[in-house]
Amino acid sequence: MRNLTTPLLLAACVWLSACQAGAARADMPARVDHPTAQSRAELLRVVRNALNGSDVVLARDALTNDSLLIIEPKHLTGRDLRRPEHFRLVLSGAHCVLVHEGTETRMRLTVTTCRAE
Repeated sequence: MRNLTTPLLLAACVWLSACQAGAARADMPARVDHPTAQSRAELLRVVRNALNGSDVVLARDALTNDSLLIIEPKHLTGRDLRRPEHFRLVLSGAHCVLVHEGTETRMRLTVTTCRAE
């Protein structure tokens, strides 16, 4: 009977190395690259979902000049005590990911392309 300890130990080391490499890969701040009507619609949909369906208006150049998106609350009457919502766009591996800074919720963008800042 073969000794299974060595292959199992080797497999465990390879698996742990892969996990550590993935964890070590940091998100990089990113900007939208080549915005399209579809990418703007995706960004709007994702932000609205993150804000529980709130009515949000985004500029056509949102996230094209920097990685930070700040959504100000609408002032309906008098003083509004709600705080602005902050989102940041990151490049995580090959994927564009929008991170809601208040909740650290990560939303992968599938239509939008981005590049590191």
